[in-house]
Amino acid sequence: MLKKTFERLRRLISRPPVLAPAPAQALVLSGGGARSAYQAGVLQYVAEVFPEKSFPILTGVSAGAINVAHLANHTGSFRQSAEDLAQYWYDITADQVFEAESAMSLTRRIVGKSVNRRHPSETVLHVEEGQALLNTAPLRAFLDKKLQTADSVLIGVAENLAAGRLKAACITATNYSTGQTVTWVQGSDIKNWQRPNRVGIQTALTLDHVMASTALPLLFPAVHVDGAWYGDGGIRLIAPLSPAIHLGATSILVISTRYGRSRSEADVPVVTGYPPAAQVMGLLMNAIFLDMLDQDAHNMHLINELVKELPPHQRGDLKPIKLLMLRPSIDLGQLAGQYEIKVKGALRLLTRGLGTGETRSPDWLSMLLFDDDYIDTIVQIGWEDARRQHDQIAQFFDDAVLTMSHGTEW
Repeated sequence: MLKKTFERLRRLISRPPVLAPAPAQALVLSGGGARSAYQAGVLQYVAEVFPEKSFPILTGVSAGAINVAHLANHTGSFRQSAEDLAQYWYDITADQVFEAESAMSLTRRIVGKSVNRRHPSETVLHVEEGQALLNTAPLRAFLDKKLQTADSVLIGVAENLAAGRLKAACITATNYSTGQTVTWVQGSDIKNWQRPNRVGIQTALTLDHVMASTALPLLFPAVHVDGAWYGDGGIRLIAPLSPAIHLGATSILVISTRYGRSRSEADVPVVTGYPPAAQVMGLLMNAIFLDMLDQDAHNMHLINELVKELPPHQRGDLKPIKLLMLRPSIDLGQLAGQYEIKVKGALRLLTRGLGTGETRSPDWLSMLLFDDDYIDTIVQIGWEDARRQHDQIAQFFDDAVLTMSHGTEW
């Protein structure tokens, strides 16, 4: 018996090694409005120091979808793509995101009278189809020019897929009619998926998909895609890492726009007295964009630990997934307060008018603050944060290197 056991062990050890499947690294970019400029700064550093690296799987939601659209559509090197993305953000201004409007004009629209058949004199909020509190036609024009689309199609995505530089790119939005979270995927060897209230659908990515994903609820107009109206992808996305996992990611780099407060910082109130509307809106937006991301990352950590506890022969298709989350070293909401004095017109009504000056961390303001000085600052913060975490980033890439396995079963 012992002789047979040693003979089996000898055969296993002498068996020619089998290359494991090529690693599939994914980049996941969250939302956060103007704060998503931070992601461009991080990627700029990563591309400068690791120019030979790439992310064959790209997933984005809300403003993160803009960054993903650029990366997936750019046909140059990773470094060139990251440099151009940073320039996007350096170039953008508020009037290139939404139409300039006075506070008085916006107020008239909000409280304007609309005829009601049963009560003709009743004053109601009336928003025409395709309209919202802010008109994002300038953002569409800006992105159409920057992305160099052909009839709104992101033509560079197909070229990158054909060249093998990309495995899949996906953008997530919310179907207002059905309440489902829809992830549009363009890639090779991709299968649609369906889970409770969320689906993955193969398609050729277009500017409509990007605009739909970035359509902040009520603020930005919904976008009509394939017979339905869509809005911001973060509204009901309870598992932000799931698209990357569905696409076969073996390691995931996440760039969040939320500052990770310590317990002592979290216990300090940012407002005194009754919370202003801006504080409530900021909490709601964080819940949409970022709360689920942190929870999903926590869940993945727990699952990874459980998988590691299983003997290899009991794991089946389960495998630990490497996860690295990078986040701002300072509170980008609190930083926005330093630039509030520059806010004018309708944006001032939607921020200062709702009480952003009454909170020490005006997250609501930071999401809409497409101010050149603020944007430039947070791009630089992203670059510096990535530089300080150089070793973690290097380890992330090292862990994804092709490994050798004997493929034994006991």
